[in-house]
Amino acid sequence: MIVITERHNEARLAGTLADLDAGSGSARLRLFGGTRPATPHDDPVGDLLVEIALAKPAGTIANGTLTLIAAADGLIQTSGAATWARAITGDGATAFDCDAGEGPGPWEVQLAAAQLYAGGDAKLVSAVLT
Repeated sequence: MIVITERHNEARLAGTLADLDAGSGSARLRLFGGTRPATPHDDPVGDLLVEIALAKPAGTIANGTLTLIAAADGLIQTSGAATWARAITGDGATAFDCDAGEGPGPWEVQLAAAQLYAGGDAKLVSAVLT
């Protein structure tokens, strides 16, 4: 097992942040329900529930953690329970997939409510990568 220093981890997180901020647009979190694809290269099976735009820069790094920052709440397109998120860079490329849910839990993306209803707003409580 490889164990890295906090300095090295923050360098990796800085690379992730730079990738998210690539391009002229803002990075986004796309939230879906159901089972997450095996890899970020695979297409999502379910409908896109909501897309939340991130600030630019997309987040901050401190104490070995990258915290993503929403630019605004997302307008929910399709009703459903959010279970995972796909991060999209400012130039439209897929960066990574992660879990999503409501309240504290084992997921990286925490929402105010995981059950989403079309026409409402989705609020990002936190999105943290370590």
